[in-house]
Amino acid sequence: MKRKILTLGVMLAGVVGMISCNKGIEYDDEAKAVENQQSIEKYLADSSITATKDSSGMYYVLRRANPAGAKPVAQDGIRLNFNAYTLDGKKVASSENTDKVPFVRPYNLGFLLGGMERALNILRVGESATLFMPFYLAFGSYASDDVPAYSVIKMNIEVVSSRSEVKQIDDFVVANKLTISEKTTDNLVIVRTNTAIGDTLGIGKTVTVSYKAKLLTGAIFDNGATPLSVTTGSGKYIPGFDRAIRKLRRGEKATILIPSALGYGKTGVQSSSGIYLVYPYSPLWFDVEVL
Repeated sequence: MKRKILTLGVMLAGVVGMISCNKGIEYDDEAKAVENQQSIEKYLADSSITATKDSSGMYYVLRRANPAGAKPVAQDGIRLNFNAYTLDGKKVASSENTDKVPFVRPYNLGFLLGGMERALNILRVGESATLFMPFYLAFGSYASDDVPAYSVIKMNIEVVSSRSEVKQIDDFVVANKLTISEKTTDNLVIVRTNTAIGDTLGIGKTVTVSYKAKLLTGAIFDNGATPLSVTTGSGKYIPGFDRAIRKLRRGEKATILIPSALGYGKTGVQSSSGIYLVYPYSPLWFDVEVL
């Protein structure tokens, strides 16, 4: 749909601070990288922790192994549990939130901290690790309210799942005990919650639609505060929404599950401030009623 409303809650920053071309700042970054390595090594020694160092300068400790677990696949929805701290123990980021919405991001597209992306090249589903990330793989060289500039970040991370869009939709149907009314060959799913008498709408009908739009995690990205006046087949709305409404009757309610190819695709939806409301390759969940 074209209307973009609501905020999706707190999003973990995923972009490392860019290193300036100014030679003085460049030198400072290099010096800070050395300091970070020394700080990590001292922390590990003082804590009697044996860690592995990868080629990027990140250190990690595998906490739970699962050799039979699947490896994450590019564009899959990766569900993670994590808590991140500065080395002095201050918590600065977490997958936990008051709405209890799972943390899911598309993998290998740059929506995670650099160290997290590197960890997902190492870890399998069901595995957990502690990461020690230098600033250039964490929150970068700029200070924020919670993180001082050039901070080493310690992160406890668990890979809960890695699911394709089709599997995410299938999982949602099973978890919510839904009975599918219609499923197309391109994975548009309609679950009617009541049945009305009469013909389906088809193309070229104007109706009012009450709706609420969510990600499959349950995060709301459009609460549908104002019902929509929808003319089917007009091209005004995302294809999955329009096609599903055509298949409904006046007075019907339904849950619609839309793969990203029929939704917001590889671009997703951003707020005016650049925050992602819908990440690329995200399947969508609409609860609708044709009034």
